[in-house]
Order: sequence, then structure tokens, then C-alpha cells
Amino acid sequence: MKFAIIDDEKKATDLIETYITEFVTENHFEIQTRVFNNPVEFLESYTKDYDLVFLDVEMPGLNGIETAKELRHMDSNVVIMFITNMASYAIHGYEVGALDFIMKPLTYYTFSVKLTRALRR
Repeated sequence: MKFAIIDDEKKATDLIETYITEFVTENHFEIQTRVFNNPVEFLESYTKDYDLVFLDVEMPGLNGIETAKELRHMDSNVVIMFITNMASYAIHGYEVGALDFIMKPLTYYTFSVKLTRALRR
């Protein structure tokens, strides 16, 4: 499986990578992860081999909702999971077919439950 993490905050991407590593160790999955700190860079280099995209909502320039809309034009099947500290963005997630939202601050338990759900899809 191949995951992308798009977030402008290194602390957030490091934490998600740590949680993915922990999840892989516990569940014996093989997952490749690529981190992008800039959504434009992600979109410009996007290939349809990603299974899951973790996408921060609030980023300077192109925000996560706009990024997801562009992504949907390129790939209608990839699973999108938003990461945000504002639940008010949830309604916009439906517009782009996002599977779920993970609220900041992240906890491993919540992350693992939502990742399990995403993998079932």
C-alpha cells in the first residue's frame, strides 16, 4: 500500500509517520509513505498509485479542500482522509468524497481506528 501525507507542519507529518510505523508493526502491513509539505508539489507529482491520502485542511496557499477537489479530477478512487483542528470543515469533506476526518491533536488510538476503517475500504 502507498500513502501520501500532505501537511505544511513538519511536527504533524512526523507524528503521522510515527503512527503509521506503529500501526504497521502491530498489524503486519507493508506501507510506503511519502510526505509533502506543499499541496501544489503533491498535485504536480501525483500518480494514481496512492491508496490513501492524509490531507491537512489548513495550509497556506492551496488549502486541503481545494487540493482534494483537484485530486478528485485526477483520481476518483483514492481514499482521502482530512486532518484538521476544526470540525466545521466536515461538510466540505462530503463534496470531495472524503472518507473521514481526524481531529488534531492526533492520538494513536483514534488514528489507528480510522486507518483500520480506511483499509477496509
